[in-house]
Amino acid sequence: MYPDLQPVPLSQASGPVAYNMTNDALFHIVFQNNHKALTGLIASLLHLDPSSIRNIVIQNPLIYGHQPQEKNTVLDILVSYNDGSIMDLEMQVHNFYNWIPRSLYYLCREYTNLHHGDDYSQVKPVYHVGFLDYTLFNGQTSFYSTYRMSDLKTGNVYSDKLTLAVVELNHIDMATEEDKAYGIDKWAALFKSTTWEEVKMLAQTDPYIESAAESMYSSVTEPWVLELCKKSQEEIDGDRHRRERLAEQDRQIAENEKQIAENEKQIAKNERQIAERDKEIAELKSQNAELSKQIAELRAMLTEQAMSSPLT
Repeated sequence: MYPDLQPVPLSQASGPVAYNMTNDALFHIVFQNNHKALTGLIASLLHLDPSSIRNIVIQNPLIYGHQPQEKNTVLDILVSYNDGSIMDLEMQVHNFYNWIPRSLYYLCREYTNLHHGDDYSQVKPVYHVGFLDYTLFNGQTSFYSTYRMSDLKTGNVYSDKLTLAVVELNHIDMATEEDKAYGIDKWAALFKSTTWEEVKMLAQTDPYIESAAESMYSSVTEPWVLELCKKSQEEIDGDRHRRERLAEQDRQIAENEKQIAENEKQIAKNERQIAERDKEIAELKSQNAELSKQIAELRAMLTEQAMSSPLT
């Protein structure tokens, strides 16, 4: 799968991290290579004991070469475990404003996990977990949220086989006591760590986090991993900049369309005013014509009276 990563003692690490696990390439490398760390993360998210997570299989393994151009761009980690339950893990730092339809698409895509002839009751549970470094719903801040289909009136869950979860990495301070009891806040802090001192402190709190931290350090000591992380970051930043440019273009187009609409409104108003003035001018012309007619009639009458009067 990956080139061999030689263990490097985490105790040697110090100073700022070059890349942390909000980088999707490093996130994938660490958890694809380290099933112990992945076991601890899955158990934490599901509020289970790690010993209950068995038979982990990465369903979308990436084969990384030593050269950055050999990297396949896959943002999620698809995992099956235990009886075939499926979990899709995805790291997304920037808000591309498409998370809700995207996560639904990923969730439903994996729900079609039956084989020909299987009964529908055999469908396996699917979880989609997003690690976001932004607030998903404006005005509704939360750290760890879980969503399922439920009755809008009673709240009864329709099925527990489809689950969406979101970990907002920018709201670790809002972790509940239950979140903390299962260490979800510690995992989030590990992902966002910016120094090796932070990483080593977190590694002391949990053996699974310690295993992830060691894999994280041994990974980023490899030049080819750093190149992959750099390429991944550049791709994401490039995508973000493209989206920002498109958004700015859309904003400018909308502003231009608004200005055009205002101009057309003003033109229509001017045309109405011109029509009203034309109407007033026509009415004045009509009045002038009537006055001219009356004057002509008066003149004719006076002329007739003058001609019929006896000379004195």
